[in-house]
Amino acid sequence: MNKKINFYLTLIIFIGTFLRILNLSKHSFWCDELLAISLGKHSIKWIIDYITYKDAHPPLYYIFIHYMMKFGENEVFLRSLSLFFGVLSIPFSYILGKKFKNERTGILLSFFISLSPSLILWSQIIKSYTFFTLLTIFSFISLLNLIEQKNKRWIIFFTLINILLLYAHNLSFIVILIEFFTLLTLKKFNFDFFISFLITFLFYIPWLIRIPYQLIFTLGIRRPIPTILRFPYTLFYFFFGETINPFNFKILLPLFIVYLLIFIKNFKKLFLLEKEKKFLMTASLIFPLIFIFFPSTVPQNLIPFSIFWFLLFSLLIENLSVKNILLYFPYLSLIPSLFFYYTDNISQYHDTSKLIPYREIYEEIQEIEIEGDLIITTEKIDKDIFAPIQWYYKGKNQVVGIEKEEDLENIEMILKDKKRIFLTLDFVNSSLLSEKIKEIFEKNYKKILEK
Repeated sequence: MNKKINFYLTLIIFIGTFLRILNLSKHSFWCDELLAISLGKHSIKWIIDYITYKDAHPPLYYIFIHYMMKFGENEVFLRSLSLFFGVLSIPFSYILGKKFKNERTGILLSFFISLSPSLILWSQIIKSYTFFTLLTIFSFISLLNLIEQKNKRWIIFFTLINILLLYAHNLSFIVILIEFFTLLTLKKFNFDFFISFLITFLFYIPWLIRIPYQLIFTLGIRRPIPTILRFPYTLFYFFFGETINPFNFKILLPLFIVYLLIFIKNFKKLFLLEKEKKFLMTASLIFPLIFIFFPSTVPQNLIPFSIFWFLLFSLLIENLSVKNILLYFPYLSLIPSLFFYYTDNISQYHDTSKLIPYREIYEEIQEIEIEGDLIITTEKIDKDIFAPIQWYYKGKNQVVGIEKEEDLENIEMILKDKKRIFLTLDFVNSSLLSEKIKEIFEKNYKKILEK
């Protein structure tokens, strides 16, 4: 690596790291993060038993959180795991891009990864997606090394990474299928690969036998995105994440036109790739998109494969001169989404539940409450899985959870002898119940403060 490339890569890593650290502790824990830290509070056996029937993910990332929580429980510390994997993805994406074409391709790809709105967002949330992404990069680098040169060390690394992948995310089998069919189609599947895939499968059996139970859970989940929109929305998500409104046509339409122009003008360059790399990239672009039609799949489940869409455009612009505006356009196109992300623009967010300031809400209640107050919430109070109020409220007054309409029949008994009541209403998970209890209190009681 020459000094110029080294400088560019260092700068890109610095930019990507800065963007991932910026505002890392700004937001309260989101509902999925609270699930992760709730699981982390329990034993590993309890985690595995719980997620087998009530979650859609394997246990490895939750086990990491379990051990991290022995050393700290604040937002920055626990989110630093996703941050670490997210930052590591930047230099290793350079290696992946370099192996596909050259150092310039590696630099362009790593710059995409450093600025990716979706990868930045998931680097700041306690979820396994950046871990999944990093392992996917490792796996494909290992595969390319094995195709280019026979080295026993790489086959061991390849096997280990694929085992970790299967325990990192349930859709990671897509990575292994892509690799398997690439090797088979290109007649590169030898005895070493057979042993590698066999060992990977054998190590996966303990979790594989639990997958049917998780499928029962996931089949009960229905995402709000209409089937016909899943494909375009997933591609949109890969590039722009979830912090720019998909109907913001003033910004997005010109971007789409220029992306299309870049593709039409330069797509012939893809035919110049070596046969193995051409097949691997094509499979990685297309095959994962089949799974977006699975009812419970959301775009972030497939986020590691966004790397190949970034790689596609890195290859398309790779030989453009520094004076050509099209070289810079793909990176400039990511700025609006990043701007809306860091400014918390609610009108642009796809999921505003990530912005609910639980920490600030319960800190304020603690400041103004007095002894004998009562806190009523429609958050789901569970002894095993923390609701936001259970995590953030450190006061000493009684908390009563209202989980169903029948609970409202006892409301007068609950309020007996109480002069002040705080209501915290969950309009994300219990909107109808929250609206009903709000109406009851506004009709029958004097409102002192509302926020």
